[in-house]
Amino acid sequence: MKWHEVSISTKEENEEQFSIFLNTIAKGVSIEHSVDILKAKTEDFDEKFRLNPKDYPDSDIRILVYFDETHDIDGKLSEIKQFISETPLVRKEEIEISTSIIDEMDWENEWKKYFHNFKVGRNFLIVPSWEYADVEIADSDKVIKIDPGMAFGTGDHATTSMCLTFLEDVINPADKVIDVGTGSGILSIGAYLLGARDIKATDIDELSLQVSKENFALNDCGEDIAVMPADLLKDETENYDVIVANILAHIIDDMIDDAYKLLNNNGRFIASGIIVEKRDDIITHMKQAGFSITDVLEEEGWVAISALKVA
Repeated sequence: MKWHEVSISTKEENEEQFSIFLNTIAKGVSIEHSVDILKAKTEDFDEKFRLNPKDYPDSDIRILVYFDETHDIDGKLSEIKQFISETPLVRKEEIEISTSIIDEMDWENEWKKYFHNFKVGRNFLIVPSWEYADVEIADSDKVIKIDPGMAFGTGDHATTSMCLTFLEDVINPADKVIDVGTGSGILSIGAYLLGARDIKATDIDELSLQVSKENFALNDCGEDIAVMPADLLKDETENYDVIVANILAHIIDDMIDDAYKLLNNNGRFIASGIIVEKRDDIITHMKQAGFSITDVLEEEGWVAISALKVA
């Protein structure tokens, strides 16, 4: 299959607004920050990443959005341009848009330029599948082998790493876990490595479900993770000990009441993908639903919240 790649170069301040909009019209969105931005936001950057600056924007950010070849790309470009025209964005006159057509295999190979192994949380080691044979692994490392494919989620984004950190704090082997909007499946794999054996991974995107299944097989945990399509928690009837969702603030907001109803007493709701500006609104809604906020992490302008359903 061939894909239309739309590249949007813009200021970092516009990232959240573009992300929310583009996720409503496309199946794949990727944000590339300039190396200078990454270095400024990431502690011990040189130890965690081995990047070639030529693969990244010279400055600010580049947003890559993908449409398969069956889409009317001219219509999609018109939607994007209309969004830019109607939305209060920073220095919108400097926004640049370009398009290209790529093969799926070419897209996947692009990851190999800049996705290398790195550590997150206390003990997780994220390893791309093509590097696994060459990586030195410590006894304490919980290794997540990952091949992102066309689904996004490698663990290097602050929202994912904060979720993994919370999972390290709350997962017990007997827990029943649901990973809502699983993407590449990284959080489900993390829960498995922490001892959980009753895990469900859901996503509304069929491509994400396909890639997550491949990653579960790669990590020898496919038999313990049920994979199925779902629109958040709307049709969910089972009860859980841990609900984890790394999506976007407005989607998290839509899930809060359902999450409270579906959690067992003393169950945990771990939510991330929340920008700092939306933190207080989400916390307020969680408290109104009956949650007790046990911890809040903030990194690179993003927030993750761990909430407890009090018995």
